[in-house]
Amino acid sequence: MAKVITQSSINMPRLMEAGEYRKLRYAGREPSLQKLKKWIDEGVVVGEIKGGVYFVDLQAELLGSDDELLAKMVQVA
Repeated sequence: MAKVITQSSINMPRLMEAGEYRKLRYAGREPSLQKLKKWIDEGVVVGEIKGGVYFVDLQAELLGSDDELLAKMVQVA
């Protein structure tokens, strides 16, 4: 008998402003915004700079990470 695999998708923005991501991702022990921007510049965190504003690419961060906290951030209830 074949197994049925279900797929669930969530409607999530691809980009999140770095300051907002910092608050959600690093609650209680957040790095400075300057540090997060440096990580984006260095490619440690996947992101983009648009009009001088730093954004984190949520999809790339989630797909490339096995971090439990990141998974909980986007968990569907």
